[in-house]
Amino acid sequence: MDLPEAGVLPAELTALRTLGLIAAAVLVVYALARRQSLRNVDVLILLAAGFGLAIASGTEITDELLSTFSFEKGNGGRILGLAVFAIFVLFMLILRALSQSARNARQLSAALEGLACDEFRQAGLPERFAGKIAVVIPAYNEADNIGHVLDRVPADVCGIPIQTLVVDDGSRDGTGDVAAEHGSPVARHVTNRGGGAALRTGYRLMVESAAEIVVTLDADGQHLPSEMERLVKPVRDGEVDMAHGSRVLGHADDNHFARELGIVFFNRVVSLITRTHVTDCSNGYRAVRTSVLPQLVLRQEQFHTSEFMIEAIKRGIPAKEVPITVEQRLHGHSKKPAVARYGVGFANAIFRTWLR
Repeated sequence: MDLPEAGVLPAELTALRTLGLIAAAVLVVYALARRQSLRNVDVLILLAAGFGLAIASGTEITDELLSTFSFEKGNGGRILGLAVFAIFVLFMLILRALSQSARNARQLSAALEGLACDEFRQAGLPERFAGKIAVVIPAYNEADNIGHVLDRVPADVCGIPIQTLVVDDGSRDGTGDVAAEHGSPVARHVTNRGGGAALRTGYRLMVESAAEIVVTLDADGQHLPSEMERLVKPVRDGEVDMAHGSRVLGHADDNHFARELGIVFFNRVVSLITRTHVTDCSNGYRAVRTSVLPQLVLRQEQFHTSEFMIEAIKRGIPAKEVPITVEQRLHGHSKKPAVARYGVGFANAIFRTWLR
């Protein structure tokens, strides 16, 4: 009797090959049984994995393929080859999962922003901001601080009336209620998405409401509303379209040494990649002409300060840095992650913004 040709079932199945065939059958049966509840692309991936495992386990094709890539029998060569291919497949699946996760996050953010905007419009709030300076304050669990911050916001700057907007980013401590008690309109996210997402909602609402200038400051009391004119004046006078606050040019209370070192490092990185001298890329106290906001592509949920600055530089929007003061937060603890995680996230935001 002739020996079986390459590509057909081997004469004798080993225990490992048998186990592979069983696993392949399970994958195929599961894909077919769940095809109504799974997405088409997921069904195709499961079927491809099942048939691929069946071919690898039940034929000699895998051996021939490994030989082509110089993974010969003996000394674990074939096992190493299978591991290399498995890692490659796993890497591609991880990339797909990351892409799908990012897409889901964007869809969730868009839904939350849409709900907040619809509620804002239905409450008849947009007309309060037309032609005014809008002070947008993203806030998450800042009930102990937000009232004090709102009370210090001046009634007008450079002769233009001011109207505040607190974007309550899924707080659970009554932050939005405290803000309303202090006379500020509130836009609400039903769940926490991060300061960047809160600011996107605020920017969108202010563009729709025809505010003249948007000022952003923190809800924890670190920024001084009394210094707001320093930011607004160069925008109001037509000198620039946005003014960024800089603690380096101004003053800042003592901070964690690692964070201070990180600020210096990232300032140099941003200056290098944008070819623009930047002294404080992590400061959220800024004033911007509302008409330029639609030009910016803002996607960061949390590490948004550097994204905003880099986007503005890339778009050629006239800007300057002005000295401001950064004090210690009034009450509570910072919502920022640990130093190492914050550094990784900040670096990721910088390079993703620069590369896109």
